Amino acid sequence: MTFALAQPHMYSASADPIPDLRARFDAVVTPHLDRLLAFAIRRSDSVADAEDAVQEAFVRAWLGFADLRDDANARPWIYRILRTVLSDSREKSGRRQQLVFITRLEDAHDELIGGEKDALFSEVVSRLDGEAIHRALAKIPEDFAAAVELHDIDGFKYAEIADIVGVPIGTVMSRISRGRKLLAGAITSDRSTTPAEAQADDLAERRVMRGGPR
Repeated sequence: MTFALAQPHMYSASADPIPDLRARFDAVVTPHLDRLLAFAIRRSDSVADAEDAVQEAFVRAWLGFADLRDDANARPWIYRILRTVLSDSREKSGRRQQLVFITRLEDAHDELIGGEKDALFSEVVSRLDGEAIHRALAKIPEDFAAAVELHDIDGFKYAEIADIVGVPIGTVMSRISRGRKLLAGAITSDRSTTPAEAQADDLAERRVMRGGPR
């Protein structure tokens, strides 16, 4: 997937700065394209919608790139732009994610891992494919889904996530903790609709996770 970026009109008395600016953009922003697209796909109704969102984010990033002072901040900076684009798109279309009742999701989480700590979250997720995660993320509120995605899937630090979503670090940590519970509950809710054979396999997996009969 490639993008054609509009070239802003920037000139200096000595030389045209566009080639240097474009080289810098390609070096510090473009390498994040694949991860940005994966993030957008998990937040969109279709791959085409995700590609449109990333295209728009790259255009906005290019138009404002001269204002980026520290290249080390490029990754959270472009993610923040993409989240704004996705948010704008949801508001324009009037789309609202289907939310599963939060208390029911948290109860399902407790049933899944027996009320143990978040340490089991990675093990739960590792047993599921990308589509299962995508479906589960779509069922939980955006604030929690984004926090879990940015930390557990995209590997951002708490401070970076706070910068991306515009909330204090303490709020980020709280959203990640609760978001994991909601996601695990949503996974359980989703898998409860599978055929009896799949449910039996799921039960066997849970026993293994809890150290029960194998």
